[in-house]
Amino acid sequence: MRAFAFDAFGQPGSIHEVPEPEPAEGQVGGRLAAAALNAFDHAVIGGYLKDRMEDRCPLVPASECSGTSDAVGEGVHGFSAGDPVFGVTGKMFVGEGVLAEKTTASAGTIAKRPQSLSDVDAAALSLAGVSALMCVDAAALKPNDVVVVIGASGGIGSYAVQLAKLRGAHVIGVTHTANLGYVTGLGADEVVDRTAGSVADALEAQHGSGVAAIIDTGSAAASLAALSAVVRNGGTVVSMKGAAARDELAKRGVKGINVQTQMNTERLEALAELAAAGKLKAPRIHKFPLDKAGEAFKILGQTDGKIVVTI
Repeated sequence: MRAFAFDAFGQPGSIHEVPEPEPAEGQVGGRLAAAALNAFDHAVIGGYLKDRMEDRCPLVPASECSGTSDAVGEGVHGFSAGDPVFGVTGKMFVGEGVLAEKTTASAGTIAKRPQSLSDVDAAALSLAGVSALMCVDAAALKPNDVVVVIGASGGIGSYAVQLAKLRGAHVIGVTHTANLGYVTGLGADEVVDRTAGSVADALEAQHGSGVAAIIDTGSAAASLAALSAVVRNGGTVVSMKGAAARDELAKRGVKGINVQTQMNTERLEALAELAAAGKLKAPRIHKFPLDKAGEAFKILGQTDGKIVVTI
């Protein structure tokens, strides 16, 4: 089968012919329609994880995908050949990824894709959507709570804004100048331009009594500590980067939570239901065909929204 693969870390990838994978016990095999790239994939192909995870070459990267199942392994229930599916591969090694015509995935990290949800949108939904859902759940938002989403125009942030609105929260999206209108269109009640000055000062000026929560998708610890000053006693700071200083926050009655994404079928199904009902819009998507996947990697981490490779 055709795949976009790398022969060595740090080198350009190209189209390869590689063997078709067969589903093992607990796995579903399928033909792919779309695959999404994430920052983790950039670290993989750069070799930054070579001493931490097993890798297999030629290395086919990425794990987030959408397609149609064509085989199921032993012990798999709830899936059969011909099901439209989406999710992540759930593998504990790298190299048998989804920039390919076919892949295999753990049955516990995929879900059935509603027909009204396109393959491209489904591929973009899995990792960012589940991450956002876990962040919003961790923030434990109540109706009218004021929540600040840092990185509101990114993949995770785009979904976090919408999911927080669905909980009835008053959402403040923090992004840069070019994306203020985009974040407003996602449903944010207020937007803050992070390039126009101190975000903390802007939040303090509008919400002097403090906000209920911050959901931060990418700040370093020092930056998040400064922003956390605007969270009121009893509030919550949620970080996707492990940057929430739990002990320091606890000293003033604020809960710090560092989220590690845990993919499962139940969360994917919940997101798919919202998307199929028109309650959850896909983020801005940048599409590339498989033979141009190298171009997609060049902008990974330098653009908002999600990058999707069509197979």
